[in-house]
Amino acid sequence: MRINFAHGETKFWGEIVSAIRDLEALVRDYICLIGDLPGPSIRLGDFGELSFKRGSKIVFSNTGDGIPVRDIEFYELADEGDIILLDDGRVVLEVVSSSWERVETIALTDGILRSGKGLAIRGKEMSSQILRERDLEALRFSIENSFSYVGASHVRSPEDLRVVRKTIQSLGGKQKILAKIENMSAVKNIESIAEEADGIVIARGDLGMNVGLEEIPAIQRKVINICREMGKPCIVATQILESMMSSPVPTRAEVGDLYNVVAQGVDGIMLTGETAVGIYPIDAVKWAKKVIERAEKDPEIIYRDLEPKELASNTGKKSRFPYGIYKLSESMQAPIVIIDENLKNATMISVNKPKHRIYFITNNIDLYRQAHLLWGVEPIYIKDLSGDRDIIQYIKEKILKETSESNPYDKLLLINNISNKKSIEIVEL
Repeated sequence: MRINFAHGETKFWGEIVSAIRDLEALVRDYICLIGDLPGPSIRLGDFGELSFKRGSKIVFSNTGDGIPVRDIEFYELADEGDIILLDDGRVVLEVVSSSWERVETIALTDGILRSGKGLAIRGKEMSSQILRERDLEALRFSIENSFSYVGASHVRSPEDLRVVRKTIQSLGGKQKILAKIENMSAVKNIESIAEEADGIVIARGDLGMNVGLEEIPAIQRKVINICREMGKPCIVATQILESMMSSPVPTRAEVGDLYNVVAQGVDGIMLTGETAVGIYPIDAVKWAKKVIERAEKDPEIIYRDLEPKELASNTGKKSRFPYGIYKLSESMQAPIVIIDENLKNATMISVNKPKHRIYFITNNIDLYRQAHLLWGVEPIYIKDLSGDRDIIQYIKEKILKETSESNPYDKLLLINNISNKKSIEIVEL
């Protein structure tokens, strides 16, 4: 479950978290929570809603005589002739005049503007620090409410991520960081950003406004491949099933897009407007599930072998052990059971998309929640990990119970990495 901290205040966020924690008790499980930080972005203030036609004059101001935009950097960036895009590019405006407190534009499209929508100036990026006061408020809230991940928005370099990580640690948090790729700087620095991050989100909405829609497919494929090579989970977000905000069924193009995203090797997809403000949120989730399951039945597309790439950072060398486990599992036709104190091995096995399930056993609730983000990984919480034989017996019974009669397993691959001992055992079922 994800909360976008660009909208609402702590009281509203708290109500959502409270509902999710109640849901945990209902379904008897621990849910992974992601909190997206606002980051150095420009957003419209609170004004309600404005409908307009092409050719209309639209004024932005920080003095009260236009649509409110409080971020002073907007007025510093905007110049005559600049193109402004809003609402994931649906609204296009041209700047006709600008000053330190007022920007006048002409609408190049019909459209509707609403409070809180993000704004981008084509070809320009904000230079603000990655964390501002609202981001710090959101970070404190995330830590106090045991979020599993925070999404670092509008990341431009690995240094931005180091600032976020250091701040989380200084506030006493252990949250993992998802880097959101939303601008050209992030695309240019994608390898170093992916190395620093715990995962990547390809935020196609803002990215499309900043680099051009026609560039998105190529960037998406590149980023997914880099994440797989580096052993980092990758999520694709925005306009997955956009039409289902108002329609009970997706378009054929949306189904094809989602199928191709899965085929490219992505680890997850993120529904945004479909479940945040759409009128068919449950149907959108059902359709996403249906298309994903169909795509994953195609082994030639999904389960492509990908040897770890030797990078200057030694990421490739670190990945040799999990890659070897993945290959052994494939050759033995056996599920993988990992007992571990961190997610590194499970993550790097997961990105290879093995044919067989990965069971991740932990006595840490935070790790259990974080593991939900990983493709093909089923986390299992066991409070006491000292009884190896009892754990193995429990897993054997679980696998035998879940395995269909048409595809029975006769062995499992057990990886015990408690205290980094990396023991490997083939267990007969």
